[in-house]
Amino acid sequence: MDSDQPERARFAAVAASSRTLSEAVEADSSFADVLAGAEPLPSPSHQLGLMRAAFQRGGAPELRREKRRRLLAVAARDLSGELSLEAATAALAGLADACLQVALEDAGAQDEVAVIGMGKLGGEELNYFSDIDVMFVADDPGAATSAAGQVLKILAEFSPDGQVYWVDANLRPEGRSGALVRSLDGYLEYYRRWAKPWEHQALIKARACAGASQLGERFVEATRPFVFPDEISGERVASIRRMKQRVEEHARGSSRRGPDDGGDVKLGPGGIRDIEFSVQLLQLVHGAADMSVRSPTTLEAIVALVEGGYLAEEDGAGLSVAYRWLRAVEHRLQLWQERRTHQLPADEAGRARVARAMGFKDSPVASASTRFDEVHSSVLADVRNRFERLFYRPMIESLSEGSGPRLSPEGLRERLLVLGFRDVERAARTLEGLVSGTSRRARLFRLLTPAYLRFVASTPVPDEGLFAFLRLGEAVGGRLDALNALRENPPGIEFLARFLGTGRLLGDVLEHVPEELHAIADQRIPETLKGRERLEREAVSSLGWREPERRIDGLRRFKRRAMLQVALADVAGTVDIETVGAGLADLADACVEAALQDVDVPFAVIGMGKLGGRELNYSSDIDVMFVHDSTQEEAESIAEGLLRAIGEVTPEGQAFRIDANLRPEGKSGPLTRSLDSYLEYYARWAKPWEHQALLKARVAAGDAEMGNALVQGTRRFAYPVELTADVLAQIRHLKARMERERIPRGTDPRRHLKLGPGGLSDVEFSAQILQLQHAHRVETLRVTGTLPALAAARDAELLGEDDERRLGDAYRWLMRLRNRLFFLSGRPTDALPPSPEGLEALGIAMGYREQPRQELEEAYLRITRRARRSAESLIYGGKR
Repeated sequence: MDSDQPERARFAAVAASSRTLSEAVEADSSFADVLAGAEPLPSPSHQLGLMRAAFQRGGAPELRREKRRRLLAVAARDLSGELSLEAATAALAGLADACLQVALEDAGAQDEVAVIGMGKLGGEELNYFSDIDVMFVADDPGAATSAAGQVLKILAEFSPDGQVYWVDANLRPEGRSGALVRSLDGYLEYYRRWAKPWEHQALIKARACAGASQLGERFVEATRPFVFPDEISGERVASIRRMKQRVEEHARGSSRRGPDDGGDVKLGPGGIRDIEFSVQLLQLVHGAADMSVRSPTTLEAIVALVEGGYLAEEDGAGLSVAYRWLRAVEHRLQLWQERRTHQLPADEAGRARVARAMGFKDSPVASASTRFDEVHSSVLADVRNRFERLFYRPMIESLSEGSGPRLSPEGLRERLLVLGFRDVERAARTLEGLVSGTSRRARLFRLLTPAYLRFVASTPVPDEGLFAFLRLGEAVGGRLDALNALRENPPGIEFLARFLGTGRLLGDVLEHVPEELHAIADQRIPETLKGRERLEREAVSSLGWREPERRIDGLRRFKRRAMLQVALADVAGTVDIETVGAGLADLADACVEAALQDVDVPFAVIGMGKLGGRELNYSSDIDVMFVHDSTQEEAESIAEGLLRAIGEVTPEGQAFRIDANLRPEGKSGPLTRSLDSYLEYYARWAKPWEHQALLKARVAAGDAEMGNALVQGTRRFAYPVELTADVLAQIRHLKARMERERIPRGTDPRRHLKLGPGGLSDVEFSAQILQLQHAHRVETLRVTGTLPALAAARDAELLGEDDERRLGDAYRWLMRLRNRLFFLSGRPTDALPPSPEGLEALGIAMGYREQPRQELEEAYLRITRRARRSAESLIYGGKR
């Protein structure tokens, strides 16, 4: 081989890839000298000697020139293919180490101050024109601060030749506001008491790079427990989950370029930062138990993670290839004009230059820049596509047949813990039940589960979501067509995870009607709900083809399917809370109507309470009264049959819990009455609260003429000509008693959704008092719903806009909160969960992401406090 060939290759590579370095080579023979010869790059000790000699010759200006010559030596060998990425970045980090050491020696502090490299300097993966992130540690910080300042001045001072380095010391405790130098104990105290999770994460890269080496090594060793604690706290788990979510969301982001944007190879979706953060995420999860994965260097860490079974071999290889490519592109961008940039040029000439620097040439088929763009886009897409499998595939492989490194049981539990699973042993068993074995279903679940895990990990209760996925697979049995429809269907899998991860209730519902899985897989989520008439037809149809003794089961199955449709739209966010309440009321009406199909005498069901107001929750009882024009014996039989049909629990479940205790005399009174009997009771014996309850009365099912006669006949009691002071006092007294006596013992009244200050009862009583006072003369107030009544009062100028907004917002928010609580617990619940875990899940269910528990509690207190202020004057006539 021609002995001049390496020299010529270096000159050609520099000329093609760096305008400014080429000019330096032409202008200064000492720059040309570093391109000549076949000797390797200087060793670290030799390089330090070169930098010392330069500083002794001419201080900081000569140090800057020598640093640039040494950088040229690395770049020339890198660009000509003589150096790997790892060798080039390590050489650049060694050059920075040497400059820091020389600056410390000039300040006379090389034995007293340790410089801790952070970021890319700490990881020995420095760019050509990176900032260098440092922290200073000394036994005597006060005496060392001047020396640290001198180091910053020498390296960062501007001159016509530029800087030696831009030094960034802002990763130190308290950033710019904190002390430039601290003692080891001072650092440890800060990291122990005040540091945020990201500050612990940043210490992954910490390395003693200059100065007092023993002190620097002690710093690194002493800070490992903060980075890799023996036990991961709940706060740390939440922080890692948020970090993971941000990385995945960013990596899935759009990579389309605008006219002035060539694409950011560092911060863009699928870029360098996504790979680095993903590797650090896995290090944070597994580094406590396995010291082998703690390397601060990204490529070394990838190898260690693969060898430990924490990263699939294919993903490790893919990420390594992508990382080398992206860093090489970044280097060529920076070398062109010797400046810090990560942005690909948007103009054709600039992109062609980068393409040629990366080794592409024009061909008859495609230009160099076109070929570069194709490869670069495929690299970004590959990184983005790996995130779905990155965290989850080793979990699946560890539980199924396969060879090669496998995730240990401890590693599996660690990963499940940071994903948000509370009972990791149960989650591991569930996961094994999904993916182990050789059946067709197990093979299908091995394909579906990585994506499902990724999505379910962000839901309120991942444990329930995962277990429901297993139960759903068992319920589907051999009918795998719906599950097959989820393959290559991320939106369908994501929504299924969101749906099942809201709590056990919806998983139970879907498990009983697994055929509805097709609607999820096909994204047929209702944007509007079925109307009452259609629901009634379907409810009646559910009875028609069954044997008489199975008709009730048919009605329950219909109700479950129809409620599932409401819940799908609710969870998807295609309908608001008012539509949900009305839809559930229509469903209840339809079920009751279907149960009355064989009744041939005048008999009507009057909806009361939330059923009457068409504002049902998923957990609501349906409050009813019965009116008839028949014999008492026959009517009682019809009413009792209806209570069984609607409220009785069978193997198919229950249609609705039904409550007839709002009737005159409650449980002590007859189950049904004639019209005259009702009117006489309300005229002679009813208490004020019973008249108040009539505000909600509407015909729900049965004989419409009979029902309307009762509703219209009782309007004079619901809308009195005058609400006397005595009656108003009784209503206020009732409300105060409810607040004092009906909140369960041990429950903080401020956390009771229904009866607490600013709760649902406050809003309902506010609306109802306005109706009792004014509906006799303001016809628009004669509505059964709470929110319509508030809006009518505002329009009639009986209620200020601010008060109406506060009360309405509280009602909607609390209704939605109550529904989400029911999804989570599967039982009616009227108080905020007492446990932090329960509040965290509820916060996620309500859409809070950064600090779900704190955000939920703050919103609850703010919303109810405002509602209470507005309700208090309406209900009690001022502050009590």
